[in-house]
Amino acid sequence: RSLKDVMKEKISRDFKEPEYTNISKDYTINMAWSNVTNTDANSGILQLIAQTKGLTTLSPTWFHVADTDGDLESIASTEVVNYAHQANIEVWAAIRDFDGGINSYDESYELLSHTSSRTNLINQIISTALSTGIDGINVDFEKISEECGEHYIQFIRELSVKCRQNGLVLSVDNYVPQAYNQQYHRKEQGVFADYVVIMGYDEHYAGTEAGSVASLPFVKEAVEDTVQLVGKEHVIAGIPFYTRIWTTTDGNTTSRAVGMQAAIDQLNSDGQVALWNDDCG
Repeated sequence: RSLKDVMKEKISRDFKEPEYTNISKDYTINMAWSNVTNTDANSGILQLIAQTKGLTTLSPTWFHVADTDGDLESIASTEVVNYAHQANIEVWAAIRDFDGGINSYDESYELLSHTSSRTNLINQIISTALSTGIDGINVDFEKISEECGEHYIQFIRELSVKCRQNGLVLSVDNYVPQAYNQQYHRKEQGVFADYVVIMGYDEHYAGTEAGSVASLPFVKEAVEDTVQLVGKEHVIAGIPFYTRIWTTTDGNTTSRAVGMQAAIDQLNSDGQVALWNDDCG
């Protein structure tokens, strides 16, 4: 009853979704992760680069999240970056939420559920990448609970903005799509990240029954399911250069991960011949 001079006006509710540009390479990406855990190990990367043909992209495990405040641990090497660039190889530094610093679902949730800690981490990632001459960032977060999913994808959105502003490629690693890991929001990743990477392995792993690390049907389904959510031009299929040697003792099965040559050596020492399995490929 206190209102006077009431006026009716029709306003538009039209909303135009913003378009996000992606960095897209005009060549087939042949990327390799290089697992390094200390600065001394960086020298081994130089030798690997020298011995490798056809590599376009290197992703060394240089970044770790130190704590839930979003501080960054880095073993990035300008020497390695410069050497890679001389070989026409881009460097996308991998950042992990495990294997150093934080290493649990609760810690990843604590980190990602606060704007302040996300911002702190993103600023340090970008600053370190620019000062080292790195070409891109590879996010390998594997401790994301269902509760943490919304905060994780918000982190990817915010990181993508900073990467785009600074000309850095953003790629995001993902498990093979399953009903229990939908919290990674792959479709939304495809909007904001430049590349969505499928970790096409660990079909069978330590503690499970013996079987392929990555059978052909397992990998094929992973690629098909991911491409349904993300344009195929944004998908990188990760394949394993390792296998497992399985041991059964008193009905208990254990295994250890080994490189391909070690597996061949084991076969030879046992006097066995590898047989082709059509089902597993």
